[in-house]
Amino acid sequence: MPRRAARYGAGHSCSPLDQGPQPLPEPSSAASAVAAATTTDGRMRWSTGTPPLYAFVAFWRHYAMRGASVKLFLASWQQVPYDQPMGRMPPRHVDDPAALGRRIRDARTRMGLSLRGVAFPGCSPSFLSRVEAGERVPSVATLVELAGRLGVPPEELLGRRVDNRLPDGEVLAAEVAARLGEEGSEAGLERLLETARKLGDVRSQSRLLEALGLLATQRRTDSRAVRLLEEALAIDPLATPRERPALHRALGRALAGAGDLTRAIAVLRSAFDEVSSDPRDVPVMAQIGTYLANAYTDNGDFGEAERVLAEIISHERELAPGNALRLEWALARTYAEEGRLTVAESYTRRVLARLESSEHRQLLGHAHMLLAGVLLDQQRVDDAIPHLETAERLMAGESPVELARISLDRSRAAIARGDIDQAELFAREALHRSEATEPGHAGEAYGYLAQVEMERGNLHEARFLCQQALELMSGTTSTLHVRVVYDTLAAVEERDGNLRAALEALRARPDILTRRD
Repeated sequence: MPRRAARYGAGHSCSPLDQGPQPLPEPSSAASAVAAATTTDGRMRWSTGTPPLYAFVAFWRHYAMRGASVKLFLASWQQVPYDQPMGRMPPRHVDDPAALGRRIRDARTRMGLSLRGVAFPGCSPSFLSRVEAGERVPSVATLVELAGRLGVPPEELLGRRVDNRLPDGEVLAAEVAARLGEEGSEAGLERLLETARKLGDVRSQSRLLEALGLLATQRRTDSRAVRLLEEALAIDPLATPRERPALHRALGRALAGAGDLTRAIAVLRSAFDEVSSDPRDVPVMAQIGTYLANAYTDNGDFGEAERVLAEIISHERELAPGNALRLEWALARTYAEEGRLTVAESYTRRVLARLESSEHRQLLGHAHMLLAGVLLDQQRVDDAIPHLETAERLMAGESPVELARISLDRSRAAIARGDIDQAELFAREALHRSEATEPGHAGEAYGYLAQVEMERGNLHEARFLCQQALELMSGTTSTLHVRVVYDTLAAVEERDGNLRAALEALRARPDILTRRD
């Protein structure tokens, strides 16, 4: 046993040499660790001015500590020429040394200070001059001291926070620009997101992903919105419903828009339960709860929708006017889909009364559209048409998907009046506006086209259109609308003499889940 091993016991090693020769690194990486290199332009180089003996000894120490033999060391030493560029890791806290230098020089000039007037131990006038020229990068501690002497926050010199985070003000400005619809705001969010990813700033990444997701939601590109919002939620453990309610609402809405009502309900239910627990946050509870009730309504689960709304109503006195409006709107939708049309009309007219005195033209348009739908459900076609016309005027300029709902109701009104050609025109218009992004709306349009073809006697075509409608509407739209298509299919089969098929269509209609107390 070697002496060293005997001294410490078998199996014990006291230095890397006892472990036998280690794999040799490449000559360039070895040389970069040698202190005998001199610095000229910010990179490490062998220089003819470096004392050869000092370089030789330092290089030998580097290899000896790794168990290299003299033969292997000499072979590596001979491969390293003088004046070879040596790799130095670039500074991680500064992305652009030249830009940093300009910011420092501008701040010094504004203060009317000379290089000597700003210098301090560890930052000489000559070093500061090279920093301003972009040839040197000061440490974080030196930057903080420089910022204090120049009367600016460190973030202003760095262009970001010292703790590897984007400045909150910069992220907030980008979020506001996106909300206001400023030109180029989306590209600005993308640029900031890329910077946040490089910095590892998870919080800013999550906020910027949310802002991009909200833009996608507004444009009704729901699949993209879901991807962005899910990532925003996944990467930030602090993005809870209490801290970031808008993120959870938007994700639920995007999932519903993408036709995944089951997941939409799961996201919104989880968020609603959290904000409803002690300490209860009533305003957020109302915001998330109305979205959840709408999702339940779209899924045909009216009993759950009413239970959620009843829980919010129990705190009605604590609601702000905006949340009270959301509550009444959700109640109107739920009662309308459930077929309780008199109550639905009452709540819808209350919503209209609240909005008439406001400047929310688009919301007012949506309220007129909701009331028109309630009136059509009551077969009051002549009363409904003026509200549809008002809605179309107020909602001009909205996305095609939003306008598709007006086209669908116009098609329904035309069918009720017996105007088959107009019904087909409006149904195809709705299909064009919504097929790519709203399978539920597209399914309704196919259902109305099926009614048109049935009235024309084209029963085979009507049957095919009903099947197309049901395929698109499965899990993406209200149970009430699905039942209408099954009713149409049953009528088609009955006219074609297929009574058994007609009965099967009626039996296949989904149940409407009403409240059970």
